[in-house]
Formats: sequence, C-alpha cells, structure tokens
Amino acid sequence: MEQPPQEVFGNWQHAYEEDAHGIAVYRPTANNSGSSQERERLEIHQDGTFSRIIPGRSEVPDVIKGEWEQKKDKLIHVSYESPGLAPQQLEIIESKPDILKVRKL
Repeated sequence: MEQPPQEVFGNWQHAYEEDAHGIAVYRPTANNSGSSQERERLEIHQDGTFSRIIPGRSEVPDVIKGEWEQKKDKLIHVSYESPGLAPQQLEIIESKPDILKVRKL
C-alpha cells in the first residue's frame, strides 16, 4: 500500500486558532496548547487505521474509528466504521514533525 509522508503518522491535536483559508492545522498531541479534551484529535497509523477523537458532551470524548487509504500523492480517503458518517477526503498540505496541515474535501 502506498503511504503518505512519514511525518503524517501519529497523534495530532487541532490547533484551530492557526486555521486559515480552509486549511486545518494540527500539532502533535504532546505539544498541546489548551485542554486536549476541548480539541479534536486525529490518530493516523501506518497500518491503515484512523481515529478521530472529538470532545463529547461529557468529560469523555467520542472516538470515531475508521480506516484510511491513499488515493493520490497527498490525498487520503478516510472511511468511518460508524454507519451514519460519510467518508472524508483529506488533502495533506504540509507535514513536518511539528505540524500537519490538511484541507478537508
């Protein structure tokens, strides 16, 4: 299976204050700014698994599991296990050890 750049893999926390022009910015979870319970997180693994962790109504976040598949050079397709969730395309704009920028298509 083709894989995105190595830097894409890991645990990422949404740095929404850095978002601009339709591009979502994520930082490594270890470098969190603000409470991690208040921010969306992504876990992207080399084995093709994907998790989206979103703040829940209680203190326990909602974990949405899925799988990713590379479609083009910097485009990954995410399908979720939850029946009501539509698949999502993520275009990787930038990936470095300290930042991940994606455009959700």
